[in-house]
Amino acid sequence: MTPLEWIISDDTGISSITIWAVMMGIKDIPRASIPHDPDDFGRCYRLLSKFPEWRERLNEVAERFPRWKRLVGDWDTLTELYEEEEPTGTAPKLYRLMERLRSE
Repeated sequence: MTPLEWIISDDTGISSITIWAVMMGIKDIPRASIPHDPDDFGRCYRLLSKFPEWRERLNEVAERFPRWKRLVGDWDTLTELYEEEEPTGTAPKLYRLMERLRSE
């Protein structure tokens, strides 16, 4: 899958599109957003799984959109919680951490 194929797929959301747009060098991102819940995070997780080289560049998203800074800083922990909880179909620990990071 290429980045252009991904953007027209059905596994996108505003937060994952924000990552995609920054990585693709798109300057005008009118609806940039952070992930707000485990489903949003999951779309970002799957995007970065398809393009793992982008994980190393997530700080570029935080530089453009300061609301991402805390999430990017704790991305590894968020990822671990997602991988732990995703098979259960519920992710309360991930959601609580995301809420705390968004409020800081």
